[in-house]
Amino acid sequence: MTLSGKTILITRAASQSGDLRRGLEARGAQVLECPSIEIVPVDDWTEVDHAIANLNSYDWLIFTSTNAVEHFMQRVQTRGIHCTIPIAAVGTSTARKLQDWNLTASRVPETFRAEGLLESFPSDLQGIRVLVPRAETARELLPEGLRRRGAIVDVVTVYRTVRSEAGLADLRATLTCQAIDAVVFTSPSAVRSVAETLGDEGTALLSPIPIAVIGPIAREAVESLGLKAVMQPGKATVQDLIDAIEAHFGTSEGDKGS
Repeated sequence: MTLSGKTILITRAASQSGDLRRGLEARGAQVLECPSIEIVPVDDWTEVDHAIANLNSYDWLIFTSTNAVEHFMQRVQTRGIHCTIPIAAVGTSTARKLQDWNLTASRVPETFRAEGLLESFPSDLQGIRVLVPRAETARELLPEGLRRRGAIVDVVTVYRTVRSEAGLADLRATLTCQAIDAVVFTSPSAVRSVAETLGDEGTALLSPIPIAVIGPIAREAVESLGLKAVMQPGKATVQDLIDAIEAHFGTSEGDKGS
């Protein structure tokens, strides 16, 4: 087990951390969980319910996260609607989440981010109607890019990320009192929560610790704090992230022995 003896701290929301924790533990790591965010549904479903009532009038349904799939499809189920339109998913993890609802993604880009998803669509989308259920705070690149191509895009908020006060308190204590070999960030919202809560203290505590990120958006958030991510997989999946962490420490240990 190549991560034996390594202590890895993960900041992912507790409801989503299972696969990452189990995967790292299977490689021999000791995993500490200090979730910096929590995923919560929206308070007002009015706009979402209106979109769901007209769901099959859209030409495309686009999901950019597994959270969006879960919260939106739960609501669709409660409304008794059956989805019959093509679906695009930002990556393989989101596409797999669709399978939990007996749905299949018709389009999954090679690059698992909004830019890749946008490029998978034709340049002329005049009159095409698109529905994008997503987080309250998200990049506008995808909907704006689709609109520039002529699409009619409706964006509805189905969940919010909020700071996990208990998890962040644990994070401060853990970074202060324990030897950590790596910290893992899987979303920019997790990075922002740490920055907003711990401020310069958090940056100082994190600076000597190798940081792993799941993809380029999380990397940009880390770098905005003046920190450096030294581990990032080629594809933004949990399995590839675990492989990247394992490869980093395998290389590091090899360098020490040479």
